[in-house]
Amino acid sequence: MKILVTSAGGPAAIGVLKSLQNFDGGKNNHSIIATDITELSAGFPWADKKFVVPKADDINYLYEIKKIILDEKIDVILPTGNLEIEHFESLSSMTNVFMSDSETIKLCNDKWEFYNKVKDDFDIPYTWRDDDIKWNGCFARPRHELGGSRGTLHCKDIHQYMSTYNSDVEYIYSEYLPGQEYTIDVLCDMENPLISIVRKRLETKAGISSKAEIIRDEHMENVCKRMCRFLGLKGPVCIQMKDDENGVPHFVEVNPRFGGGTYFTTLAGVNFVEIIIGILENKQLFINEPRLIKVARYYEEMVI
Repeated sequence: MKILVTSAGGPAAIGVLKSLQNFDGGKNNHSIIATDITELSAGFPWADKKFVVPKADDINYLYEIKKIILDEKIDVILPTGNLEIEHFESLSSMTNVFMSDSETIKLCNDKWEFYNKVKDDFDIPYTWRDDDIKWNGCFARPRHELGGSRGTLHCKDIHQYMSTYNSDVEYIYSEYLPGQEYTIDVLCDMENPLISIVRKRLETKAGISSKAEIIRDEHMENVCKRMCRFLGLKGPVCIQMKDDENGVPHFVEVNPRFGGGTYFTTLAGVNFVEIIIGILENKQLFINEPRLIKVARYYEEMVI
């Protein structure tokens, strides 16, 4: 198969590219084509072919991606960049796009619309916009994600709150949850969730897990699958949850794409990329139980 991995320099794409190296018949049996907005992409050395493309909000972006699909005869796109995935449903007539439809992606990317969609059916912290001012130690974040944790702020006093209230970026505000943070990696086929893997976020840098622990938690595993069914999600999904003061996990956000720490799940023995390729090749699926491991991440230099 010819596999297109986008935003190749981001942590999610690096995890996808490393996952392709991580199973028998992965890299050796498939051709990897990678795209990014710069020649200095950390993911390019992992690919067989590389292409520099415009930014996702450039009017020429989709044209360049379509050209790559046709010229390289791409069999499947594994998109990893949050700002580009809304474009890709329109490519489903040209190749396999293993992800949710554009309307579902737009819903999840709009944190205010997402909150109103799920608040009556799932545990989620009370959330408001600037027409309901009450800072009281709240958590502020852009309504539309800027990437990673950029723009997010735990407002501990009224001055921090007003710095977001008066910003050019549209913010929403939620009750602050003081407890443990979790990331749940869920893989769905085109109809149902197949597996969910829970990991504690032990340390984060720039919104990306740098240390984590794979755990088993039946409640979170099941409620995340239920969320995926409720929203009609497909493909890889990265869900953030956090405990309230009573230790009850609440949904913080749902991202319909690979997460920056998905490779931790691969190291635990559940390789989402291998499963996706198996689905596309109509192979019988064998999904392992995850190994309960702790993982630490570090920087590594390369010459490109």
